[in-house]
Amino acid sequence: MSTTASAPSDPTTDPGAATRPGLRSRPTRRELVDAARTPRMLGLLAILVVAAIVCVRLGAWQIDRAYATTQAAAQAQAEELAHTAARPLGEVVEPGAHLMGRDVGRPVTVTGVFVPELEVLVPGRSVDGVEGDLVVTPLRETGRDDRPWVVVVRGFVATDAAADADGRPVVPPAPAGEVTLLGSVAAGEAYVPAPPREGEVPSLSPAYFAGVWGLPIYNVYVVQAEADPGLVTLDRPTLETDDGGNLRNLAYAAEWFVFAGFALVVWYRMVRDEAIDRRPAPAAAPAPDPR
Repeated sequence: MSTTASAPSDPTTDPGAATRPGLRSRPTRRELVDAARTPRMLGLLAILVVAAIVCVRLGAWQIDRAYATTQAAAQAQAEELAHTAARPLGEVVEPGAHLMGRDVGRPVTVTGVFVPELEVLVPGRSVDGVEGDLVVTPLRETGRDDRPWVVVVRGFVATDAAADADGRPVVPPAPAGEVTLLGSVAAGEAYVPAPPREGEVPSLSPAYFAGVWGLPIYNVYVVQAEADPGLVTLDRPTLETDDGGNLRNLAYAAEWFVFAGFALVVWYRMVRDEAIDRRPAPAAAPAPDPR
């Protein structure tokens, strides 16, 4: 006597599978649609959609707060430094050391002697929408035995300013002799390996200047508070804040977006359960024949 195993039924294709006792199969698409159209499910959907919209709005608000908080902190720091008394550069940062973010834009004083024969321009900069060059003149700090180099940005000269026979902007000479200048300190820029013209450098990179001027050198640059006559004065350097926002607010924003998605998942689960509950009760099995 042979037996043939029957293939398991598919609840989505076998119309009798959904009515068999104890079988809680996945509802068909038609069952889901019918359940979702009931007044109760439509009312719940309206409530949960409103909740999801509120969560999304709160998440967007938290993102705005994240960047607003960061920008407000940077602005508060800049305002605080603007009213801070200037300190000697060597008290803020040592030669070769990295500048702390809280010190970007701090007023400093430097006493030394300019070396005009090593002066260079940094092209491709813009001030108030005007294209031009930064004027960088090295300074040897005096009052220290090691006489470190200081990268000093004396000011800005527009591209359309008067030029010499070689097409270079005419730059007023740096003061001669020992000077004490007031400026603001900023972290040095990364070196850009671009082929500059003679007398130009692609960035304010102390590492590059160290290879030309020698060591020791401050790993920063100083923007002169008042440019020399014939140059445009630059704004005080500020800490860059465009790369990210406040992490705590960003985490809150992510939570609100998760809540919004969870509200819709809850509605789908309720529709699925409703579709299963709406199925007709299984037919009672026939009584056995006593004969």
